Amino acid sequence: MTTEPLAPRAFITPLFKPRNVTRNTVQVNVCVIVDVAQVLATCSLEGGLMLIDNSVTASGAPSPGRGTADLATQCTYGTVVNWILHTVAPYGEPMPVTFADIRFEEEVCFKLARYGEIAWDRSPDAIPNVTPSYDYWAGLVIPDLEPKRYPYTIELQIGYLRFAVSTPSLDVWTIPAPSGLRGERSDGSVVTSGEIG
Repeated sequence: MTTEPLAPRAFITPLFKPRNVTRNTVQVNVCVIVDVAQVLATCSLEGGLMLIDNSVTASGAPSPGRGTADLATQCTYGTVVNWILHTVAPYGEPMPVTFADIRFEEEVCFKLARYGEIAWDRSPDAIPNVTPSYDYWAGLVIPDLEPKRYPYTIELQIGYLRFAVSTPSLDVWTIPAPSGLRGERSDGSVVTSGEIG
C-alpha cells in the first residue's frame, strides 16, 4: 500500500465545510511555522514564515491570509488566543527558536504573556535541550473591544538573531444575535412528577 505525501495546501485549506458554521469563541490557536534554514540563508522572514489558525469567518471560510505572514485570525470578545511556535529545522544541530515578543499597537489582549516555560527552580530533573518545553504565548481578547482588525508584531529569536513581522492581525467581531427562535418554547407542562418523557 502506497500513500501520497500530503501537499502543504492540505494543512491550509479544509477538505470540507461544516453545514452550520459555529465560530470558535472560546479558544483559537495560531501556529507560527518557521523554516529556520530559509530564514538563516536569507536573513529575512520573507518566504520562511507561515501562520495558520483554527478559526473561520462567518461564512465558514478559513481566516484570510491563512498560510502566509498576513493571517487575519477571526475572534471575538473573551476568546483566548494561543500563539504556538513550530519549526522546520535544518539538518544537524537544531537551532533554538523562541518567541521574543508579541505586541499590539494598543491594548487588545488581557494577560498577553509567555506561558509553559520550564520552571527550572522547581524542576530538579529537567535537562536543558532535552526536557520538552511547551513555550507559547497567550492572551484573552478584551471584552467590549471595538470590532475591527488589530495588527500585531511577532518577534522571533533564532539563535542570537532577532527577526520581526508586523503583518498578522486579529480580526475581532461581535457575536450576532440569533435571527429567530428555533423550535418551540415549552411552558414546562410536559414534565410531570419529576419524570421526563
